[in-house]
Amino acid sequence: MAIGDHWMVHYLNAGMAENADKRAEEAAAMANFNGFIARHGETLKGLHKRLGLDYFAIDCAELADGRLLMFEADVSMIVHALDPEELYPYKRPHMGKVFAAFEAMLRAKAG
Repeated sequence: MAIGDHWMVHYLNAGMAENADKRAEEAAAMANFNGFIARHGETLKGLHKRLGLDYFAIDCAELADGRLLMFEADVSMIVHALDPEELYPYKRPHMGKVFAAFEAMLRAKAG
């Protein structure tokens, strides 16, 4: 999650490393990801059905009125756990869940 001051937000230009408040907001969002799923799960299920892909990532924003605005859906977005743990201690456990779910999906598909 990147929190930016400009409409064109990318993690690398959002100043996340320099701003503890932004990192705290990101940590809270990651800790409450189930809330995001509760709010947007049906939309995400519809997107999955429409795309016909078992794996994809989205670049999106949650609007002030609660709607989900999707900018991009892609199968080649970078999903990583390379950020320094001392600066982002909250990320690694969540990324571990992503990696485990991806591996489980691959194993299930492989039979």
